[in-house]
Amino acid sequence: MLIPVSFTELDISVLPSPWELVGAEVSQNFSELEGDPKMNPYPNGLPDAIQNQLAKRYEDIFKLFVKHKDKISRVTFWGVMDKHSWLNDWPIKGRTNYPLLFDRNYQPKKAYQSVIQATTTD
Repeated sequence: MLIPVSFTELDISVLPSPWELVGAEVSQNFSELEGDPKMNPYPNGLPDAIQNQLAKRYEDIFKLFVKHKDKISRVTFWGVMDKHSWLNDWPIKGRTNYPLLFDRNYQPKKAYQSVIQATTTD
């Protein structure tokens, strides 16, 4: 008997992680790192090289999902656009993250295209 699997709250952070960060425990706070440019390297936009890495990561994940589509009932993202991501300001206040498929202007990112390509080619 197969039990269908759902992947929920999917997003991929592009920012460095504080050393002590474990999982998505929302009560974690690293206020001592606020203002550290190493923890917020892309405050004004995501460089192409990082866009490409994010797109490749999503592509790899969705190729795996397609490979096992007989066992997966759904995939749900944790948001639509970067502007409203819960990862902005967490776990370090003042950070700008880009974890989703649409940018801050609802425009599809390279990651969106890689998901579409991974799910439409078989």
